[in-house]
Amino acid sequence: MKPVNQASSLGQPASLDFQGWGYQHASRDYYAVHDLDLSIPAGQRVLLLGASGIGKSTLLQGAAGLLGASEGESASASEGFDGGSASSVEDADGGLTQGRILVGGQPVDQSLGQVGLVLQDPDAQAIFQRVGDNVAFGPENMDLPRELIWQRVEESMAAVGLSDLQLHRSVTHLSGGQMQRLALAGALAMRPGVLLLDEPTANLDPRGVEQIVGAVKDVLDEQGSTLVLVEHRAQPWIDLIERVVVLGLGDEQPNGLRKTLVVADGTPEQVFTHSQIDFAALGIWVPDRYSGSSKQVEPIKLEPEPNYSAACGYGPAVLSARNVAIGRAGKAIAQGVNLDFHAGQITALVGDNGAGKSTLSLTLAGLLEPLAGQVEASEALRGSGSGAAQSSNPFEWNSKILASRISYVFQNPEHQFARGSVLEEVMLAPLRTGMEEVQAEERARALLKRFNLLQYAQANPYTLSGGEKRRLTVASALAAAPKVLILDEPTFGQDRLTWTSMAQLIAGLRGDGICVIVVTHDRQLVHVLGARVVELTPQGSSGSWDMPRQAPGNTEQPLADSSTSAESHIPVQAMNLRVEEQRQASRSAYLASINPSYRLIGAFVLALPLFFSLDWLSALTALGIEVVLLMAAGFSPWRIVRSTWPLFLGAPGSAIAVLLYGKSGGAVLWQWGLMHVTERSAVLAGATALRILAIGIPAIIMMLGIDATDLADSFSQVLHLPDRFVYGGLAGMRLFSVLQDDWSALTASRRSRGLGDESKVKAFLPQAFALLVLSIRRSTMLAEAMEARGFGGLSPRSHARVSQVRARDYCFLAICLAVPLVALSVAWWSGTFSFFGN
Repeated sequence: MKPVNQASSLGQPASLDFQGWGYQHASRDYYAVHDLDLSIPAGQRVLLLGASGIGKSTLLQGAAGLLGASEGESASASEGFDGGSASSVEDADGGLTQGRILVGGQPVDQSLGQVGLVLQDPDAQAIFQRVGDNVAFGPENMDLPRELIWQRVEESMAAVGLSDLQLHRSVTHLSGGQMQRLALAGALAMRPGVLLLDEPTANLDPRGVEQIVGAVKDVLDEQGSTLVLVEHRAQPWIDLIERVVVLGLGDEQPNGLRKTLVVADGTPEQVFTHSQIDFAALGIWVPDRYSGSSKQVEPIKLEPEPNYSAACGYGPAVLSARNVAIGRAGKAIAQGVNLDFHAGQITALVGDNGAGKSTLSLTLAGLLEPLAGQVEASEALRGSGSGAAQSSNPFEWNSKILASRISYVFQNPEHQFARGSVLEEVMLAPLRTGMEEVQAEERARALLKRFNLLQYAQANPYTLSGGEKRRLTVASALAAAPKVLILDEPTFGQDRLTWTSMAQLIAGLRGDGICVIVVTHDRQLVHVLGARVVELTPQGSSGSWDMPRQAPGNTEQPLADSSTSAESHIPVQAMNLRVEEQRQASRSAYLASINPSYRLIGAFVLALPLFFSLDWLSALTALGIEVVLLMAAGFSPWRIVRSTWPLFLGAPGSAIAVLLYGKSGGAVLWQWGLMHVTERSAVLAGATALRILAIGIPAIIMMLGIDATDLADSFSQVLHLPDRFVYGGLAGMRLFSVLQDDWSALTASRRSRGLGDESKVKAFLPQAFALLVLSIRRSTMLAEAMEARGFGGLSPRSHARVSQVRARDYCFLAICLAVPLVALSVAWWSGTFSFFGN
């Protein structure tokens, strides 16, 4: 980690200067940014534009101090300027850096905490498990007083529309849009001198966009912070922007490199009315006031145009929901859902973040089981002959049948990758559904050509850009020739060019007679597709989408029955009613009141002395005292057994092993081959089982329920362990929970691709490898997110929560020490004490 400058300038508007700066990521053979010169004065609000792949995200990461060599290394590199090109040095990550970046005149690696960064990927920015802890983390690293930290947390969450969320709510229960708001709240709570936003509204509903823009405006007006915004769609932000910078590439130099240039720089009016800039070719959406139209793209027309509308489709329903209740972990968020989906129809599932759109779509895809009711597939969808699905419920189909009929494209493309090359990725579904390899390759190459990916046929899917990955997942889904295709946020993070390509592709599927279901916040996408709209709305709300009652461009054809008003609005439980009970530190109020570190120490203090003797009397005495004390603390005997049930399986197993193979002595009670039971082995077996219970029961119960964040706070404040070690480990524990979600998503995606019928052993290794790749990438992003919040500096940090040690904690340790001492004393006085089992 790099040092943090916690000077008095922290929180004040700061300038941002790129001086011949460039960066080449490790394992890449080209610079993402090369030899850029750009100066942004303190307090200026800048919109950064450029074609996809020009390096805008790399610039923001560099400005946040997440990329590049240290100041000493980069300073030596900057001395090598030759004709405007700086020499490069390798950083700790294997990337190459040239030039330098200054924040407020100071090197960027000395300014962590003064720069707030919000990245594209919301999952990568959730550091801890609880909502409030994530927002408080930045102010803690800035060493703010505790009272001010929680004030900042409440203000920042309210500003981004998350005031209804409980601070103890788990981030695993938030939608992608809510996670993005949470990331912005974490950055705003720092009151940074420079605020860097990388497409902060790409995954938000329209109301969320308004809230985010308003929150940023309030902070800028109050703090005067410098703003650098990367956003393909600038319309919502245009009133905030003072300067627009458009990046491009210069001519190729003799060394094969191309300099990153500022091709346009000025006020929004000067840039967006510039006649020589082809914004469409750059993938940039021109704001309405400068384009002269609020509709920069018109509804897509097909050649030939089908004789049915996209909102209706044709024929009987191919997929239906009948009184379906949806939810997770047994908790319903919507009930009585009745919907029909037809061939050639495009349906948009819309609604606020967290409404349940993805949950509904996964249920329709046969990847989640309804809590009530049933999803029904028509006979046409089930097929005929020996390969037909026997059940009408897609959830009951095997994965091969499911993949050939209903394909699902997940929001995160990397959850779907299962092969080592792009070509193999697209060939997978046809091969799994019985197609010959020659035909499968022919179909795959045709799809790759259609999606402009044929040149990457032998490339690893993970090496593609974000837009290319998304197109690859759609191509892979279509390769199985499904009759129903479900896409979750297909235009997320796309520039205008890739957005248009995706919209045309989806529209073209309608002409092929495919039933398309799109989960989206993108109103413009719904408009150009002419899609039927099904909105998930909070109970008591009328919704915010305008849903046509007639098919666009076809006044003679009414919408299908499933587009009636009653079914176009699906009432869902409002977010503020989805209460998550605060997790208790223990079922015992007494144990819950003990400092987490002392609970951990107490478990060791109680267990370690019992290892000094292996006799039955001390173990039985300790076990008896422990049960009495646990019952006095509020645990019933049944609760003790339920909480520690693995011990009641392990203890008898260990006892049997000692009974048959332990030390011999005394009379032989039974013998068969190498196995023999003697009086001595029987005594040792009983002592072993009792000692496992005496050591394990209190240890498990003492540790059950301890919140990881509370334990980390205690380690830092009570035991004074290094914060880097403590909170780095805590963030790693949060990563484990994310990887559990990744494993579930990988399992679902493999089922949707025809891989779910393999034996568990055969399926485990490739899925584990995919998880390993994701874990490495997530670990890197997690470290970056922590550093972007100012973590890892040499200055002191404060704590949002107090971890106190009181008299009861010392009494608790005394009790824990007394239990084994009494037990061992009883064994010593009775003569059964057996030092180390001898």
